[in-house]
Amino acid sequence: MEALIRLFGNICIFKKGPQDIPASVSLFAILLVCNFTIELFLGLGFYSLGVSFLLSLTSILALFLFTWICLILFRFNKRFLQTASAFVGISLFTNIFCFIPITFLWQMGLLVDNSFAMVNLFLLAWILSIYGHIYKHALNVSFFLGLALSITYFISYSTLSNYIVGD
Repeated sequence: MEALIRLFGNICIFKKGPQDIPASVSLFAILLVCNFTIELFLGLGFYSLGVSFLLSLTSILALFLFTWICLILFRFNKRFLQTASAFVGISLFTNIFCFIPITFLWQMGLLVDNSFAMVNLFLLAWILSIYGHIYKHALNVSFFLGLALSITYFISYSTLSNYIVGD
């Protein structure tokens, strides 16, 4: 467990990449179930159970589909398991160590709405940078193209989630 926390921490500070994650279906499944559960509980702070479930499922499926298409286009589809594990692991890592504490602080009234929004905006920029870093390594592209792909994914997911929420 400690080795995984260090691995995902090193990916978050751009020292490692998806190639450093073991290509293990078991590891992927465990990360996926844990991340889905955490995202579902985070969503319950803002939405109903049904909407939270759909948003969590949409987040994961949209990321996997987008990544699969990118890997096929760049002819690296054999890297899907490690790349998907990297995305799920990073999401789990940032949810546990960043979003859960910040959400609790906001719900307890210790963070006002403006501060909560600014912290979330900073975290979003950092996570998109991490995703760009993962795409860089998975697709053998520049960081800027990886970042552009991560922003494209985020816009796609945001559009889908707005449709689900009804905004």
